[in-house]
Amino acid sequence: MSHRAEVVTVPAEFVGRPGNLPRHCSRHGEPAVQHKDFLLQSKVKIQGSRFGQVQGRGALAMAERLDQHGKKVRVAEVKGWPLCRRCVRTRARWLAVACVFFLGGLALFAGSLIVAAVTDGMPWLAGVAVAGFALMPLSAFPFVRGSMSRLIGARASDDGSAVLIENPSRAFAAELPTTR
Repeated sequence: MSHRAEVVTVPAEFVGRPGNLPRHCSRHGEPAVQHKDFLLQSKVKIQGSRFGQVQGRGALAMAERLDQHGKKVRVAEVKGWPLCRRCVRTRARWLAVACVFFLGGLALFAGSLIVAAVTDGMPWLAGVAVAGFALMPLSAFPFVRGSMSRLIGARASDDGSAVLIENPSRAFAAELPTTR
């Protein structure tokens, strides 16, 4: 059984003006308790292979891919996006987990190095330092889960002229002036 996503397109100028967006959450359809301003990026398809980095070109291939990304990405400004109580709570939880991972990893890493420098004969501190060092980049995963685009299910169109909302709630879609 395949699930086909309904995508609603809203002009970027419309979402860029404060007060234009509906009063209900786009994900759950519940009344908004908070309104957020942010930027949405378009998805970018980059040509070439990521494996080129491994096969000897390394930093040059990475720089080429970053250059392509910078030239192709488009951004749409959003003013006053409605978030319901559930969305606010979900975002806060994911960002708190990301903060705990990053700051906890940093504290473990730096703390174990400081303690190892002051004391002798504690080889297990190397394991603590490695665990702390591993936690810091792992904080990216909950950070992405708490991002606005992931939370609301929206992104900018390829040319940046519209915002594409996947499977919006009925209450949210009903309050939009036109949906296509």
